[in-house]
Amino acid sequence: MRVLGPEFIVFLLVMAVPLAGVVYYLFLSPAARSKRKMREKMKSLSDKEKKLQGAESREISLRRDEDRTALDRFARRVLPRPEVLRTRLEATGKNISIGKYLLISIIVALITGSSYWLFTDFPVAAAPLVGIAAGAFLPHKLVNRLILKRRDAFVAGLAEGLDLIVRGVKSGLPVAETIAVVGGEMEGPISEEFQRVTEDMRVGMTLEQALWASAERVGTAEFKFFVVVLSVQRETGGNLAETLDNLSEMVRSRKQMRLKVRAMSSEARASQYILGGLPFAIAGLLLLIAPDYIMTLWITEAGNKILWIGGAMLSMGWWVMGRMVNFEI
Repeated sequence: MRVLGPEFIVFLLVMAVPLAGVVYYLFLSPAARSKRKMREKMKSLSDKEKKLQGAESREISLRRDEDRTALDRFARRVLPRPEVLRTRLEATGKNISIGKYLLISIIVALITGSSYWLFTDFPVAAAPLVGIAAGAFLPHKLVNRLILKRRDAFVAGLAEGLDLIVRGVKSGLPVAETIAVVGGEMEGPISEEFQRVTEDMRVGMTLEQALWASAERVGTAEFKFFVVVLSVQRETGGNLAETLDNLSEMVRSRKQMRLKVRAMSSEARASQYILGGLPFAIAGLLLLIAPDYIMTLWITEAGNKILWIGGAMLSMGWWVMGRMVNFEI
């Protein structure tokens, strides 16, 4: 560990300026105050009105993402493929703009690079590279995790949503109205996406266009099957209720098969977690029992090489085992 001297105080003073700017932007700026006032106003609404207003405000904010703040416009200029990133952020179901994503990435990069510089004896020149790598990788993985979590929740409730559409169609309601009913009656990602489809149709999109846009955001095969069924039925005709009923059964079968595969691969996943965490557990025990023995890995050149090689091999083994237990259904 490096000896902290006057340069550490200078570093803290330099870091205080951007951090103060971040705090002002998130909590003290006029935009943040207006958001707080809006939240206080929404608390006085009924649950149904709050749900509808929240969906409409999120829709408007996402559609005007590139025009909201100077930070969003700057992020669209500096980040590669901003439209792809914006689609990924929408798929999380969170109100995360491109500017907020860039701000989070910068904060992660600063914290990681600073920690590397202050608390390790590795070459200082690599600190910017480590910070940039962490700022690019960690938020990306977090967004992936949010997308997968929301996608799983959507698939879990899709069969019930299809059953509700089938009952509405059998009772004589148009498909567009049954979709609006699903958005109002159900909860979670199903409600959010079907409300989004209804809002898209209100602003001029056709039903097929709104459904395909939602299918691109969700990215699940089950929902794409549903969109294809509706598109084909509108062109060729047929018994829509029976077709959607069969699709609901197919979605339930895929869900059961996915759960069965997950149960069968649980032992392999447990082995992955145990083997991946065992080196860190042993290192922690050695730090408590014999710190001088394990610190050789950090204070000698040969130990540093062993750490890099071991970390690369551990990461490769973790990735291979993860691919072996990850089955697509």
